[in-house]
Amino acid sequence: AMPAWSVDGMDVTAVERAARGAAAQARGGGGGGGGGGGGPIFLELRTYRFRTHSMYDAGRYRSKEEVAAWRRRDPIPALRSSLIAQGAISEAQAAEIDLAVAAEVQDAVQYASAGDFEPVADLERFVYCEQQR
Repeated sequence: AMPAWSVDGMDVTAVERAARGAAAQARGGGGGGGGGGGGPIFLELRTYRFRTHSMYDAGRYRSKEEVAAWRRRDPIPALRSSLIAQGAISEAQAAEIDLAVAAEVQDAVQYASAGDFEPVADLERFVYCEQQR
């Protein structure tokens, strides 16, 4: 049986430790967490989806308090605060990273918006088994 490890996906350092451990074990070098040496490992990263499923989903199935509680565990600001508290980066460096990320995302959105739509025939490929003759 393939070993499976459950990890708090909202904790960046826990995910990093688990990924390193899984890679080491998959390569046959151990890595903790149970299971044999070598071979595949399934990592379950438990996360919370802040947004609804789609723009048509009103999200009435969860309370504002629930979402707010999970927002306090948002891994991006948590990592940012942790790195600043540890002295790994300064507030100014964090602000530079924020600006660089925002610019990269904006560039990606502009690139995607300028691109062509995928042909419908391609979108429907491999949805169901395509028999080869």
